[in-house]
Amino acid sequence: MTQKKSKLLILYSTVDGHTKNICEYAIEKLKKKKEVTISSIEESDLYKIEDFNEIVIGASVRYGYHRKNVYEFINNNKKILETKKTAFFSLNLTARKAEKNTPETNPYIVKFLKKVNWEPTIKGVFAGRLDYPSLDCANKLAILFIMVITNGPKDISQVYELTDWGKVDELINSIAEF
Repeated sequence: MTQKKSKLLILYSTVDGHTKNICEYAIEKLKKKKEVTISSIEESDLYKIEDFNEIVIGASVRYGYHRKNVYEFINNNKKILETKKTAFFSLNLTARKAEKNTPETNPYIVKFLKKVNWEPTIKGVFAGRLDYPSLDCANKLAILFIMVITNGPKDISQVYELTDWGKVDELINSIAEF
């Protein structure tokens, strides 16, 4: 008799698409072990989250904050989330620094989880991708200013892949063991 696969819902909130890329990468690693569904948080109402055993939420930070829809989703579904195995990961450029690259030391994930008063089963934080060429002028200048202040990458003709994929794999392996 074959064991029934656990039903996993992966939700993402992304500004530039990299959070979605990480979620799609996770699907490739998890699809043999779990029945995986992926959706943007904007379209999460198409699914009944109570029908899933496990829920993963990935969210990016822009200008110091996770997007409003992530706060709303968690606040609206906290009672259900607290009955499930859950994972939350944050993508932010601050996580490129060794002293801010864990869920316990990254100010954005600490502040976010405290504000929503939610404790996911597993937490992760990764540096994202900085794609200067795809940014409009205002965002390019704003992010360049932040990078000057924080000693980050400054060549606006480049794309910087700052994600530690080994850490992403560690999170995925933890989710696989739910």
